[in-house]
Amino acid sequence: MEDKRELLKQPIHGIYIPIGLILFGTWIFGWEYMPYSIAFIVIICSMQIYGAIKRRSSMHAVKWQDFELLDKTLIGPMTAIYRFKLGKDDEVLDIPTGHSLACCFNVDGKDEVRYYTPISNQFDTGFFDILVKHYKNGVVTRKLANVQIGQTVKFRGPFGRLNYIPNEYKEVGLIAGGTGITPMLQIITRIITNLEDNTKIKLLFANNEETDILLKDELDNMASKYPDLDIKYVTGEFVKKSDFEFFSPTGSDGKLVVCGPPAFVEYVNDLAKESGYQKDDIFNF
Repeated sequence: MEDKRELLKQPIHGIYIPIGLILFGTWIFGWEYMPYSIAFIVIICSMQIYGAIKRRSSMHAVKWQDFELLDKTLIGPMTAIYRFKLGKDDEVLDIPTGHSLACCFNVDGKDEVRYYTPISNQFDTGFFDILVKHYKNGVVTRKLANVQIGQTVKFRGPFGRLNYIPNEYKEVGLIAGGTGITPMLQIITRIITNLEDNTKIKLLFANNEETDILLKDELDNMASKYPDLDIKYVTGEFVKKSDFEFFSPTGSDGKLVVCGPPAFVEYVNDLAKESGYQKDDIFNF
């Protein structure tokens, strides 16, 4: 994600450009070389398709599968990033933008399921990361906190309603509260690692205290490298109607995406509608 070196795995660089160069060379040196060019094109396409299939994650939407915990990193008093191993070292968790994974623990004979949005990007091979905030009375988070390195956790997925299409909107406005940043991070990553996606991103990230801001260093680092990403932090107070001036005027070619605790989402939706946004302009996780 940092320098886009993995973009070579995307179709425009892995297939289209090589094919274009081959055809251009054939045009220069003579059409009698066309049979050889076609053979090379078939080989390139086959290699790219095989590689994509081989790298794709074996995560199943229906069947629960065990994934080994590789690492656990505390990033706050009550928050941690968990890294889980995929089935193969060259697999990637290539799931739709903004979609989540279901995590399951058996508690007192009953399956308890919670949903987490991976924060690792679609180019990371061999693992996936989830960010989890632990709650005192959280049934699943308590279980997750007790998992030791090398032990396994059941996941399946992906699940979600967001259908993100590159360049569908000129601007995507993201409003996140607390751990609601996780699907937003996935959206940001998908946009900035796609050279063909010119969508502008504006993130409004609300937290109680500055120390509560999750992944701030990572977000600031991305904003410093990608001019189409603009971030505003709101702390110590509720999001205000005036904060919507941060986004493009209503009625323009844009979309508003909201994620956070239910009360936060409801409150932000009310403010958005007061600011002129229509129901169809807003997507809520």
